[in-house]
Amino acid sequence: MQNIVKKYLEGSATESEKTQLLNWLREKENRIVYRSLKLDWKRSLEKDQFSNGGEESWNRLQAKLWQKSYKRWQESRKMNMFFRYAAIFFFALSIGSLIWFFAGKTPQPNEIFTSVMAEKGQISKVELPDGSMVWLNSGSKITYSNLFASDNRNVELSGEAYFDVVDNTEQPFQVKSNRLHVKVLGTKFNMAVYDWNESVEVVLEKGAVELLQPISQTSVYKMKPGERALLGKGEAGLNVSHVNTSRYTAWKEGMIHIYDQSMEELIKRLEMRYNQKFEISPDAKEFKYTFTIKNERLDEIIDLMEKITPVKATQQDSVILIEADKKKMRKVDR
Repeated sequence: MQNIVKKYLEGSATESEKTQLLNWLREKENRIVYRSLKLDWKRSLEKDQFSNGGEESWNRLQAKLWQKSYKRWQESRKMNMFFRYAAIFFFALSIGSLIWFFAGKTPQPNEIFTSVMAEKGQISKVELPDGSMVWLNSGSKITYSNLFASDNRNVELSGEAYFDVVDNTEQPFQVKSNRLHVKVLGTKFNMAVYDWNESVEVVLEKGAVELLQPISQTSVYKMKPGERALLGKGEAGLNVSHVNTSRYTAWKEGMIHIYDQSMEELIKRLEMRYNQKFEISPDAKEFKYTFTIKNERLDEIIDLMEKITPVKATQQDSVILIEADKKKMRKVDR
């Protein structure tokens, strides 16, 4: 691997070798070895300039992984070269250094965004470049740029995610949505931003978070552990309450707590959990449910729904139709 690393930094690695290197760098232990090899390579540059194509390759790699460390090294290298030659060729070096500085200065890399999505029916666990951990619920997505952890720690969320954020007082972590931003330093919290219910929910398990207005970035509320903040639909204001946080975070362990949820809310949860499409008839939307899903099969959940409410489920091609069972409703009326 040492030879591939050297070839990559010099710009002579093949596409196959580049892929092999990037896959190898996914392991933390390999990144430590890489830094050591990179340091040796940088030291060798004290005597020689970049080989043909090497600088372009180096810029591409740093734009993906270590922009900040590369910028510092470049500045340090320029100063070292200046002072080393100044005593001998002050005049010549003054001119040469200025030319090198303006012509060879590395431009700021373009911002490139990466998205990670959990497939429907699956829960995904993601480690961000700063070491923060994110659990993505089924069908949920986070997006962040290649400048994450060097210039910012901003993440955009669609769906639901649980965050275990690494503490960094100099660079706050922000989770962004259209209606609310969550700003943290180091904490554990759950956030849900679903298009189908047009609300934003934040449940704080540990630490402290600040809720911000997206455009003005003004503070809306500072949450404490054990609190649930819900920004409702439309013009509804922010509602804060004390809750049992495990009821809202247990999904990352495979458990779903359904608490006084409407048929529509329950069906959305079932669609995400089991990757199954449902349709609800208008006469069945009024029913509400409270129960816990652990490792039950979908047919077991449907059987439970049919037992506790007067509904029936029928399979129609790839869709399950939920409708009111008039026979059961007549029995209840009697």
